[in-house]
Amino acid sequence: MGFIKRKNDGEFDFDNLPEGVYYFSGKEGFVKVVVDKDAHQSWNLENWYASLDPDENEDQRNNIIKDIKNRLNVDTGMINPPKKQENIKFLNLFNK
Repeated sequence: MGFIKRKNDGEFDFDNLPEGVYYFSGKEGFVKVVVDKDAHQSWNLENWYASLDPDENEDQRNNIIKDIKNRLNVDTGMINPPKKQENIKFLNLFNK
């Protein structure tokens, strides 16, 4: 496996992965990415919680992959948990 220099913005460069097999894990499971000699990526999402929907289509699959790419911690190779959306309750507006 070769050395990959990351960009200054801290983003992992998925488009230029060298040939090989890569595993990334997080709280929702793990994914396997196989890169062939032509730099074609094959994502195995069988062990990723969000992909267990039996009615999954290609758009949902692409959204899952995009989400994983955005949440990957480039220093550890771990996938960060999803950010929880803050619930705003009507009564909390008056508690200030």
